[in-house]
Amino acid sequence: MKLKSVFSLIIGLLPIFINAQTTEKGKIGLNYSLNGGTSVIQPALEGAASKDITAASGIGLIYLKPINPWLEWETGLTYTLYKVKTTSSPVPEVTTRNSTLSLLDIPIGVRAGFWKYFFASVVLLLGLDMMSNSSISSQTGIGLMLGLGVKYDFSFGGSLFINPYGKLHALLPFSSDKHQDRILESGLKFGITYQL
Repeated sequence: MKLKSVFSLIIGLLPIFINAQTTEKGKIGLNYSLNGGTSVIQPALEGAASKDITAASGIGLIYLKPINPWLEWETGLTYTLYKVKTTSSPVPEVTTRNSTLSLLDIPIGVRAGFWKYFFASVVLLLGLDMMSNSSISSQTGIGLMLGLGVKYDFSFGGSLFINPYGKLHALLPFSSDKHQDRILESGLKFGITYQL
């Protein structure tokens, strides 16, 4: 029920972001993200298994809507697949298990441009744990993403960008797990956008 309420609120707020106070048209694009170092933040529990992310990559849609000449709303949809390795404590022997976790993120935030080619972004993420056969707690909840990037705008309306970022998933989880795991992700996004 809590998830439905938050999702409805975000969908209800999207027209505010899309109808920003400018007549300039927005940009739509695609991005691909590569894992730069992703870990699982676990509560300290004696005898608990260790959980490691061995690989992660994602693909997404991005929508940017100008607010003023240097600031844009940022939203979209990103799907990320994580490969997880779970290692048991040595009782009676160490065992490992490989599994996967897939997340769908809906980002809502701002991107600020500076010095013509650079930008910084601060984004809240509505994360939805789509499918998991891993031992990691559900990552459905509100997360945070910070990033710095470089972009190049072409005269025909297209743009290319490279965006190193950091994400913390399930900062405010929707589950009632007492021992909540959180995924801390760093990586690099490559993308293209086109002026509508």
